[in-house]
Amino acid sequence: MTGPTVRAVIFDLDGTILDSEPAYWESDRAFLAGWGMEYDAATNEAMAGRGARAFMEIMEELFPGKAFHRLPMEERIRLKDEAYLAHARTRVRAFPSVEAFIAWLHGRGVPMAVASGSSREVIDATLDGAGLLWRFPVRVSAQDVARGKPEPDVFLEAARRLGVDSSRCLVLEDSLNGARAAKAAGMAVVALPPPARPTAPRTRPRTWSFPGGRKPSTWRWCWSSGISGRPPPINETGPILADRACRIVPGSAAGMSRRPRR
Repeated sequence: MTGPTVRAVIFDLDGTILDSEPAYWESDRAFLAGWGMEYDAATNEAMAGRGARAFMEIMEELFPGKAFHRLPMEERIRLKDEAYLAHARTRVRAFPSVEAFIAWLHGRGVPMAVASGSSREVIDATLDGAGLLWRFPVRVSAQDVARGKPEPDVFLEAARRLGVDSSRCLVLEDSLNGARAAKAAGMAVVALPPPARPTAPRTRPRTWSFPGGRKPSTWRWCWSSGISGRPPPINETGPILADRACRIVPGSAAGMSRRPRR
């Protein structure tokens, strides 16, 4: 059964657009070790999709009494971001298939946004490094809202800035916390599995469940008559899951971002 008409697409950043999760794991593990905290794979998995402030609050619960926690919150976030960007700025690239899908949407005038738990500085720096900053004039950080994922605030704010009702938005996510946030915002959501890497510490549940007990089914694209052709596939990393079928309608080219001249 065909679901809602999609008029905007909102992307998570890390692990969805950017192949950045291994870099985050390496950077966070080394950074926290320098402050006497042993950051393991299970903790890293639980952090997936959460914002920087929530990350720091959980670290304080897991590792009480550390000198790091006596620093102001914004200073802790700044230091962690600096460590990550120093490690990842030249390492992180976009997933080719997702980058192609972004270009496909852009060419049809479909409004897009990024809604991420990362800080504004990290969002801008890593998108710029991947050559995609110009594609996303609307970028929402967990720093911009009261609550990070799994609460819906970042997605609701992205929809507000796009000027599109949340029920007409499609979200692409790689984390369970992010998928739950999108569902709580009343949006259709596509779950993208992570690449299979022998050294990757993070895993995903075989099946995700959402509020109401409904499980996602195999993704099916349903096209409106206004779109010609099929989009590039975005399932190079494994099966894609979605909670409902959707149809994406083209938008207006007016107001779409353009590649900056160099």
